[in-house]
Amino acid sequence: MAIFSQNPGIADIEQTRGLITKTFAYMVTLLIGIFTFAIISLLVIKDNVNTINDKHDEFLLRKAFDTRQENIRSHLKDNAEWGSAYKHLHKTIDLVWAWDKQNLGKSLYDNFGYEGVFVLSPEGSTRYSVLNGKLWLDDLDNWVGSATKEDLLTKLRQHNGLPVSMLTLIDSVPAIVSAAWITTGGDTTVEVLPGKPSVMVFIEKLTAPKFMAIGREAGILNVRALPYDVLSSAPNETEFTLTIKNGVVRIAWDSANPGHQMIVYLLPLMLMSVLITIAMTVILMRHIMHKARINDEHMFLLDQARLKLITSEKRFRDVSETTSDWLWETDLTLRIIWLSERFSTVTGYDNSEWTGRRLDELFPSTKDAFKDCLNREELTGQFSFKNCPYLNSQYSTAYCTLLAKFVVQCDGTVVIRGAATDVTLEVEATKRVQFLSRHDELTGLPNRYQIKEFLTGQLNKEEAKNYPFSMICLDLDKFKPVNDIFGHSTGDALLGEVSSRLQSCIRSGDFVARQGGDEFMILLADTSQPGQVEEVCQRIVQELNRPFTIDGNDVTIGVSMGIAMAPQDSNSANDLLRFADIALYQAKQSGRNRWVYYRPDMSEKLTERRRMEAELKTAIREDQLYLVYQPRFNLRTSKVDAVEALVRWQHPERGNMMPDQFISLAEETGLIINLSNWVLRKACSEAREKLPGLSVSVNISPVEFQASDVAERIKTILDDTGLEATRLEIEVTENVTLSEPEKTCQTMKALKQMGVRILIDDFGTGYASLSYLRKFQFDGLKLDKSFIFSLGDSQQNQSVVEKIIDLGKAYSMEVTAEGVETADQLSFLKENNCDEVQGYYVGKPGAISDLNLFLANY
Repeated sequence: MAIFSQNPGIADIEQTRGLITKTFAYMVTLLIGIFTFAIISLLVIKDNVNTINDKHDEFLLRKAFDTRQENIRSHLKDNAEWGSAYKHLHKTIDLVWAWDKQNLGKSLYDNFGYEGVFVLSPEGSTRYSVLNGKLWLDDLDNWVGSATKEDLLTKLRQHNGLPVSMLTLIDSVPAIVSAAWITTGGDTTVEVLPGKPSVMVFIEKLTAPKFMAIGREAGILNVRALPYDVLSSAPNETEFTLTIKNGVVRIAWDSANPGHQMIVYLLPLMLMSVLITIAMTVILMRHIMHKARINDEHMFLLDQARLKLITSEKRFRDVSETTSDWLWETDLTLRIIWLSERFSTVTGYDNSEWTGRRLDELFPSTKDAFKDCLNREELTGQFSFKNCPYLNSQYSTAYCTLLAKFVVQCDGTVVIRGAATDVTLEVEATKRVQFLSRHDELTGLPNRYQIKEFLTGQLNKEEAKNYPFSMICLDLDKFKPVNDIFGHSTGDALLGEVSSRLQSCIRSGDFVARQGGDEFMILLADTSQPGQVEEVCQRIVQELNRPFTIDGNDVTIGVSMGIAMAPQDSNSANDLLRFADIALYQAKQSGRNRWVYYRPDMSEKLTERRRMEAELKTAIREDQLYLVYQPRFNLRTSKVDAVEALVRWQHPERGNMMPDQFISLAEETGLIINLSNWVLRKACSEAREKLPGLSVSVNISPVEFQASDVAERIKTILDDTGLEATRLEIEVTENVTLSEPEKTCQTMKALKQMGVRILIDDFGTGYASLSYLRKFQFDGLKLDKSFIFSLGDSQQNQSVVEKIIDLGKAYSMEVTAEGVETADQLSFLKENNCDEVQGYYVGKPGAISDLNLFLANY
């Protein structure tokens, strides 16, 4: 049979709810994984952007300092290479010319911010100085605070008197010191004296306001100088170290932190749909192309700003290489003219390998689409091709979305420019989601949706009625203990092995699927022969009963199967699945390792069972239950010293119901816990209030006794009702020791530590060994009534009862005989030292008021 994927359907409300919940969990897990990866990527990008921005700011500031020095040298050159300066400052010091007429006076401080202006003799002594805008004669080294003069004169000699500059610290403030020889500057009207020239020195302190101004010019906030050994804790502070003549200074500024802004704006955008992202990309590309055209049209006007244009182009390339897209350009024959550097990063190819080759060689699927675009009458507008496959350098298939546009260049030629966005992860994720929607992730088998689609298709065929087939629902027996004992990883591995064995059991054309948990489905294609289904089922039982070896552990499980036939049982896919589930339920109820065929009456029984389950829930909630008490007579004291609480159900329609009519249902559906809690609480409360001095015993099902919280539940009820723990007795059948004996032993120890007594009920009808009597240390033993009924049948039956009483005595247990209905039975039990008796001869179960009346008349 072929399998065709169609839309999944719904079998019933409970199963659909489970499948939807599981699908939702897978989707949420996938989305969380994608979102987490995106967050980590954003954080890494944020740090990279901040680092690049800080390096760029550092470059601008260093450039600003270099420009500052260049400006002061240029200004110094204008003043030093000046015939008038040579005449009035070298030949002689003319204060009127220099100070009064402000040729080299206070204006240099007011207009240019030069805190120090010096004229030095050829020997280095100060002949004229203006300090902080005031005429004040001081030695250069003394005012600077370090030996600077000699270094300046040496550098001047090395540079033939041309302006030189250096950075130094003056009063812990960075300063630019620039010096030049005073010359005539080519003024032939001024006579040049022989000997060494005088030196003119300009000094500018880079004070805090000046640092701030430098920062503003570069677009950088709060630029400041910090001493090298002073720590700063300002937020978002970035710095670099500037080595100067007499020390080290740290240049700090407030980082723009563009990475944080990127996080603030990009994180919400990540949640937007792919369509919005594509739209924004198209808008961005249109904007870039528009700017490019404007730049081309105004190129002739920007000839004098060519350096800025080159810088702008470099910035554009840097930005394009930091994005996840790679850019391309082709001529109208699709021959690749240019590829961005990002191309090699994404595809693994070297750019030179593909430059000159055709773009549709890389993306063969776009060949016809490109041809249609190139055949337009007007080569204008833009176009896109989504999810185009190509082979990368590793020969694996990747996917790109191409966005392109026709561009008319200045010379009139038309080229195609575009961007390629790598969408490999999105395409693979979509394929994965599509696969998981119809397959089981753990085993790779088709899921319930797919088998239902297939069933629907097969049943709608005209020839379906001539080719009968069968639907088998399988449930693994004893699978839950595998998870509990060995862990879920072992359980998952076991399910994989089971799926492999099931596939080996079926015939060619048959179909295996997993519908979740430990449930599988098999569709047998042709079951026209009666024995075909039996043969497959027998193979399945044999294969799954063979032990599995998982991670060194030997695991044994079983299988139950329910079978529905088409078209015999139904021609509806929903009905076939439901009928197979019903038959599976019947198989599990009938015993394990078997298969059951669907019968119409099974639906009625299941409906009745579900109605009974709902009614039992209502009975517990609305107090339709009540207790009766049967006395237990002590043969040694000839008194009633305990009663057994027995539950009854006053059904509004069925009348009074006995426990054997609803206890098994409560155990199967999990309602036994709520029912037991009600009985315990009611019995403890009535015993404390209305049965002073008497102990009360309550039956606990082996199913609920395995619950890890049974001791805690009983303790809570005793605390709430106020009954002494020593007056409560718990009756369990001996079968309670067979499942998880270690957990059972721990629970019994916890109960005995509280003072609660534990009795074996219906002793002799279960499977417990004598070693369990010693290990679990029960307080009492209740002999099953079947032994008492048969006392008069033979001497052998009497001997058996005697031996059981002796056995109980040997293990220090009080022995109670149930079902005593005659005087002869009572007499026999007294003679053989039985401790207590219970039965209709001693007292029938009755309401608590009847019990009190019985005790009063006893």
